[in-house]
This record gives sequence, structure tokens and C-alpha cells, in this order.
Amino acid sequence: METSKLKELFLKVKTDKRKKMLFIAGCTAIVVLLFVAAIFSRSVIEVSVNGQTLGNLQSYQKLNEIKEQLEKKYEEKLGTEVKFADEIKALPVKAIGKKLDSDDEMMKKLESALTYKLKAVAIEVGEKEVAIVKDKTTAESVLNQVKQYYISQTPGELVKAEIAEKVNFTEKFVEPKALLSAEDAKNLILKGAIEIKTYEVVEGDSLWSISQKEKIPLDDLIKANPQLKSEDELALGDKINLTEVKPLLNVTVVKKITYSEAIPYETEVQKDSTMWTWDQKVKQAGENGTKEIAAEAVFKNGVKVSQTVISEKVVKEPVNRIVAKGTKAEVAFRGSGRFSWPVVGQISSPYGYRGSEFHTGIDIAKSSGSPVYASNGGTVTFAGWSGGYGNLVIINHGGGIETYYAHNSSITVSVGEQVQKGQQIARAGSTGRASGSHVHFEIRINGSSVNPLNYLNK
Repeated sequence: METSKLKELFLKVKTDKRKKMLFIAGCTAIVVLLFVAAIFSRSVIEVSVNGQTLGNLQSYQKLNEIKEQLEKKYEEKLGTEVKFADEIKALPVKAIGKKLDSDDEMMKKLESALTYKLKAVAIEVGEKEVAIVKDKTTAESVLNQVKQYYISQTPGELVKAEIAEKVNFTEKFVEPKALLSAEDAKNLILKGAIEIKTYEVVEGDSLWSISQKEKIPLDDLIKANPQLKSEDELALGDKINLTEVKPLLNVTVVKKITYSEAIPYETEVQKDSTMWTWDQKVKQAGENGTKEIAAEAVFKNGVKVSQTVISEKVVKEPVNRIVAKGTKAEVAFRGSGRFSWPVVGQISSPYGYRGSEFHTGIDIAKSSGSPVYASNGGTVTFAGWSGGYGNLVIINHGGGIETYYAHNSSITVSVGEQVQKGQQIARAGSTGRASGSHVHFEIRINGSSVNPLNYLNK
């Protein structure tokens, strides 16, 4: 009986051990299968930029971490916020056979493949973008530099300086090459987007000749060179602008200015009974006075456009010009020798009849261009073309006495001008009805011609 129980117990133990072994083997097989399945099903992240595959990372989280590190690196280096211009694509792929990149490896690959944009500030005049700088502080500095430039170009005490247009600052991301330094932005605003061309003045140049040579309208050339007040300021080697500078914004500067201005002298005529009516003498030379003017001037882009006079102060009074004018009548005038020869030369045609024609003066031979002088002091009453006389000058000496100078090649005086005895008034020639270069000289008393030889000094 006992032997039977022992045998039964042995069989049971043997059976349980086999079941246990089978259970362990089954569990091991499941684990192996799960492990193999995990290996075959595991995926990694394949990273690409613009269709170019760069490498593989463990996860999207890892990619984001590397991207953030790269952005921080650029921002620290460039001093501003950075945004990558290219799209980074990441797709899950089977891990079998794929090499994982380290963080440093992937960062270097992304750095070489990605382009970036910088956070910057655009300076806008009205609705037009004129320059892009790194930040608002720089933009404000640029505008201040533009104003300071125009302030420095004008004289006087500053009242105010204003930009005429509305200026806005707009944040935007731009390519690095679009970013300007403060200096470059200032110059761009001052000169505009056009290229300024220049011309070097050579001998014989005038603004008119330059405009013809360069095929630029004269008015445009004058506008392009406001620094020139007249053609007399042109000098050899000067640089003349051929293109008008048009700034991208306009600056108005108001300043208090002081300057001196001449007070013209007046001419005082004193009658002198000891002098002939055709004689006059300067007893005192005139001197202009000076006054100091205070004004408030308005400049636009460095050019004065208006001013308001605040006060005037006379610094020096003018000194009148005093002229003595004779009142002695033409008594014993004949043969007095009061008149000098207008030119020195041979008489080629005398006073009086030439055949049937009466010659009202004398012709004095003289080469063309020779100076012609006033025979006596007086007032020019005619200076211009007069038919057969050609270029004619008439001088009134008072007392009904006039002298005529005809056939001149050119005239150097004008109507109303006071001339002195011996002063040049013309150049000899052969204009009008004349043969050969000479001076036709007449003396008329109360409108009637007389023989000049009776009144000329010997």
C-alpha cells in the first residue's frame, strides 16, 4: 500500500516538471518573438532639406532640439532673431540598416543646407520702403543722421528740423544681403537710388556748353548744381553734377541767420558855373554803406526757399557820390579846344560837300577793333544800330551840344550811362554804309552839324 502511494507521487512530480519546462519554453518563445517584432517595427526620422536627404535622427523631439540649438547659435552670433527660410522635412523610416547621426553631425549638415532670414526693421517713407536696418534703434539713428547732415549744411542758429513725410518702422524678416549699415542707409536716403554722374570742367566750358555736350537740358543741369550761383564760379577741374540728386525724404530746417547787405550810395549833382555845360567832375567818390540783417530762414534739403526778416541794423552809413556839373553856356565855344579826338588817325573824308552829298562829320581812318573814346564828358543818349550809321553812339554834353560816333564794330556803353572825357565807348569798324574801317565823328549844336575841326583841340 505504501509502495503504491510512493509511485503515484513520483509520477505526479515528474508530470509537473514537464509542464513547468513547457511553460518556460513557451514564455521564452513569446519574448523572442516580441523582441524580433520590435526590431523590425522600430522606426527613425529621416531629415531632408529642399529634397536633399541629410541623415537620420532618433525622433522628432531630437530634431526640434537641434533646430532650436542652431537658431540660438545664429541669434547669438548675429545679435537678432533668426528664421530659417527653407522647410525642414522629417519622415519616419524603418530603422533596419539606417545609421543615426549624432547631434553635432546633424547640426553641421543643417547649417550647410539651410538659408536663414534676419529679423530687421524697414524704414518706410509714406508707403515706400527706402532702407532696411537691423533694429528700431538703428532706424531712429539713421533719421537723426539725415537731419544732422542738412543741419550742418546750413548756417545759423537752429530753430527746428523736421522730416516732411510720414515715416514708419516695420519689423520683418529679410535676407542678410538686404540689411544695410546705418551709414549706407543714410547715404541711400540722402542721394536716392540713382547713380550720380559727374563732369570735370575743362578750359572754355560753360554750363550751356556742358549741357550741349552731355545732351542735358540747361535747366536740369542748373537744378543738379544748386551750389553754383553763376557760371563765373566754374573753375578748371571742378566736378559738375550731371544728375539731379533727389533724396528719398525731405528735411526742412529753420534757422536764425545774420548777414551783411550793402546800402547803395546815391549820386548828388552840384551845379558849377565855372564849368562848361558838357563838363562834369566827380568831387567825391561814392561808398556803399552796410547793414546787418537778422532773419529766420527756411531751408529744404540744404537749399534756402524763404526767409522772414526779423530786424535790420545800419553798421555803416553810405557816402554819397558828388558830381559837379557845369552850367556855363556855350559862349565862345568855337575854337575853345574843349573836345578831344575820339581816335588818333588820318582824316579820310572831311566835313562838307562830297559831290552832291553833304558830309555832316569827319571820317578818321582806324583799324577795326581799335578803341573809340568819348570826346568829352556827358550822358549816352543812344547806343545801337542806326541805319547807314551802323553801330552808333550819341553823347549829350548839355547846352544843346551832342557828339556822334558811327560805324563801330561794337559798343561798350549803354543808354543813360555817364561817361568821362577820354573814356572808351566803342571799337572802330565799318558797319552801316561805310567803306573801310574808320570812325565817323560829328558835333551837333542844337541839332545842326558843325565842322568838328573847329572845336577839336589842336
